[in-house]
Amino acid sequence: MMEEDENIQASIGENVESFTCSLEPPQNSRKKNRKVENKRRFSDEQIRSLECIFESESKLEPRKKIQLAKDLGLQPRQVAIWFQNRRARWKSKRMEKEYRKLKDEYDNLASRFESLKEEKESLQLELQKLSYLMETSHDGGEGWQRK
Repeated sequence: MMEEDENIQASIGENVESFTCSLEPPQNSRKKNRKVENKRRFSDEQIRSLECIFESESKLEPRKKIQLAKDLGLQPRQVAIWFQNRRARWKSKRMEKEYRKLKDEYDNLASRFESLKEEKESLQLELQKLSYLMETSHDGGEGWQRK
């Protein structure tokens, strides 16, 4: 009887994971398990090698991808995904850099525009004053005379 209990417990122990997983929706449980099982980090050396190669070429030919995977002890799919993710990060950083550059240019132009607007208002005010002076001096018969 005791041996039978141990067999049942062993059987239950082996099936607990699949049993608890079966309580979840099948699609979600597969994705979660795959993420946990396949979540493998790259070593520092692998990342250095991948980064070095990425510097010279952001897309790999299939042959190079397979060879690189062999050299680094990775699956070709891992190399492909790493390059895909790295291109996405590179593009994102490039866009952020371009955005900052454009924003700086815009800020400079906006500042210059405000300065020119103030200068224009100042010059218009000065023009009004001079026009008034010309009219008053013309009316008074002194100074400026129109021809």
